[in-house]
Amino acid sequence: MRSKWYTYVYLAFVGLVVSILACNASTPVPQTPSPGVAPGPSSTLPPSETPLALPTQPTSQPATSTPTPQAVIRTLLPTVTGLPAPTSPTRPTPIPPTSTGPLDFPAPTALDDWRPVSDEYEVTIVLHIKGGAPPYTIHHDVDVFTTSETNPAIVFRARGCTLVHTILVESADGQSVKHDYWIQPPWCD
Repeated sequence: MRSKWYTYVYLAFVGLVVSILACNASTPVPQTPSPGVAPGPSSTLPPSETPLALPTQPTSQPATSTPTPQAVIRTLLPTVTGLPAPTSPTRPTPIPPTSTGPLDFPAPTALDDWRPVSDEYEVTIVLHIKGGAPPYTIHHDVDVFTTSETNPAIVFRARGCTLVHTILVESADGQSVKHDYWIQPPWCD
């Protein structure tokens, strides 16, 4: 933790120095003649050192790029601290899910498990999903869950002697399959 603090202080110091240097950098200033003095050779200078005539209209100086403080820090940081230069983070390219074929599952015809709970029953149905690509989103009437299993269990509460429900399975590759089922529960036999 302490070394990070020193790094931040050092980077702030380098940024401050670069900012000061950038602000105080000297730029050539064109000299203009004094009012009332015509440009031309001076009689006080030897003939070999006659001044050049100043242009009557200012000329544009070639553009020079001043590096930003961040660019200077990126350049100096590896040599001063021995740390690698900062790079922009790369995001992994998402890999599309691989389908294992057409999505389907057989509609349930019987309960896989059940047990009495007060005046209801806790019921379990196991799906047997084939094809598609995980993860799968399972819709059992209004209940929704996501799983990567191909044999997920659906557990719900039921009462009465007729179980009529709808199951919709959506796979990660965009396929979906929907089946309605009707089961006469064993507690009504």
